[in-house]
Amino acid sequence: MKLSVIIATRNRAHAIADSLDSIAASLGNAAPINAEIVVIDNGSRDATSKAVEQWAAGCPFPVRLVLEPRPGLSVARNRALRTAQGGLLVFTDDDCRLSKEYIRELLRYDASDVEPVLRGGSVELGDQTDLPITIRTTKTRQRFNRHTDPATHDSIVGHISGCNMAMRRTLVEKLGRFDERFGAGSKLESGEDSDYLFRAYLEGFTIEYVPDMTVFHYHGRKQKPVGYKLYRGYSIGTGAIYAKYFLRQPKLCLPFCWDVKKSIKEVLSGKNLFYPIIGFSFKHKVAYAALGAIKYFLFCCAPDRGQPSLKLWRAGRRSEKLAPRNRPHGALES
Repeated sequence: MKLSVIIATRNRAHAIADSLDSIAASLGNAAPINAEIVVIDNGSRDATSKAVEQWAAGCPFPVRLVLEPRPGLSVARNRALRTAQGGLLVFTDDDCRLSKEYIRELLRYDASDVEPVLRGGSVELGDQTDLPITIRTTKTRQRFNRHTDPATHDSIVGHISGCNMAMRRTLVEKLGRFDERFGAGSKLESGEDSDYLFRAYLEGFTIEYVPDMTVFHYHGRKQKPVGYKLYRGYSIGTGAIYAKYFLRQPKLCLPFCWDVKKSIKEVLSGKNLFYPIIGFSFKHKVAYAALGAIKYFLFCCAPDRGQPSLKLWRAGRRSEKLAPRNRPHGALES
């Protein structure tokens, strides 16, 4: 079975090679392997595409570089889903680097699966001078399944990050595309990965976090206001997700109630109980989640343009498969 490693990028000409180097090294460590690297240039205004083309010339694995001018992380990932040829898909970000053992560990877990699993792993700080945020270093393996391990005592949101997410093609064909109303570059700012987790959970798929599938995040955020802005966006996206799923599955929105209780404790104690290092409290988290829910109802309750019918989506994939593939290794597709 072919494996596709997918990375969306924008204006990262100065750093994309480091991410690609880590992917190639991890693939090489799992050799022999049938694999490709799919890079989606999401409207870069610098020399990102040229940097990828130059890097691809020396890569031992096929590299497919695709231009997607419409902005948005979900848009870019949907383009990747139409482009990638693998039966096993890995998603990472352009400011992340895969560990050398990442692909080998992924294949080991995948080989033991008896059904499709949406799986992700730990996210560690790449640069120790960056703020210790946007990481997940839990050492305990954890699973969610609607029928056997229901999400009634923990939050699915943030359980797996979009920079470290893998799944079989069969799971994608069941769930469809990423919801383009969510994610970086959208009005809702974030949440495309958590939305996909919700959809997988509600369809009865298992969601699994494994600590030994590791990526290193070089996010570059060193100042408190930058970290605050990031978590404001995360909270807005999370609130929008709760608004989307509240009527269908209210229990998935219980974490909002837990956050409200913690914000009350903050008021009573006068302490920040969430992320004091960036000045972001549970009070902020609740307020911005409420804003996200309002934005969802105001701007996003029209028919979902991000999730067309599976029939139309599969037809689009068939047309791309039939398109000529005579481009040079790593050449730009539009």
